[in-house]
Amino acid sequence: MPGGLLPVTFRPGRRPPIRTRARVKLRPHLRTAMPPPASVNWFEHVAAWPMYMNDRIGDCAIVMEAHALQATSTYGSGSTISVSDDDVLPVYERVSGYNPDDPSSDVGCILQAVYADWRRTGIAGHKAAAFAEVEPSDLDEIKSAVYLLGTVGLGIVVTAQMMTDFDSGKDWTRAGGRSLGGHAVVIVGYDDTGVWIVTWGKVIKMTWSVFRRVVDEAWVAILPEWLDANGLDPLGVDLYGLGEELHALTGDPNPFPAPDPTPVAPGPAPAPGPDVDPSDVELAAALKKWLATTGL
Repeated sequence: MPGGLLPVTFRPGRRPPIRTRARVKLRPHLRTAMPPPASVNWFEHVAAWPMYMNDRIGDCAIVMEAHALQATSTYGSGSTISVSDDDVLPVYERVSGYNPDDPSSDVGCILQAVYADWRRTGIAGHKAAAFAEVEPSDLDEIKSAVYLLGTVGLGIVVTAQMMTDFDSGKDWTRAGGRSLGGHAVVIVGYDDTGVWIVTWGKVIKMTWSVFRRVVDEAWVAILPEWLDANGLDPLGVDLYGLGEELHALTGDPNPFPAPDPTPVAPGPAPAPGPDVDPSDVELAAALKKWLATTGL
């Protein structure tokens, strides 16, 4: 990966989750199937990852949303959706209460609220059809979500060592030092050594060991841009069932169509066996009796 940008002043932008809030979980809606592939790359064909002001304000959760839209549109629709600072700022103001004239209002976002706003209102004219929580301790579930749905948003804690390494152009292979606060990033790929994430204008690697240490929440959005013309339809996800749970939770209509109820046509009836001659039945019975008396 390329070297680091200018040193970034870390601005905490992810507030702690409210665990008591009801949410839809992805796990019950993953169909049993083959394990996810060993590696996925949903970032190589995205030309640039803007900073979206995250070097000046704590809007990382909205930046995560914009970067996810870039990746999923590129690999789902085949064309990268452009998002501007003017698209990101109103979302941050709406979700967090940020007022550019009041620096004390720059307090960051709760990720669940970001995803809920993404579904209700959207960013740059693009809404999520639905969203669900992913279990961060289950690495196969994380991989499946990235593979089947394009990206996964992470809530992490950034440490001093991680910032030092980022500013030095290094990947995140260690997470020592004091905690600097909450941050949001998006997974755009993975392999056996870790995940590729986008943060502060570039893609870097986070090893699985660092992932286990600093990630405390994960979310996935189901985006129309992903379910598009090139056939990247997540057959491993029961979207209708997920939509039904969302409907029960929110009262909003299920955004996904019901499975096709058309019955499968029965196969051809088996060919009838040969007719049995009654004399063959008598012969078989006699042979069976004879074998019993001979001890064979």
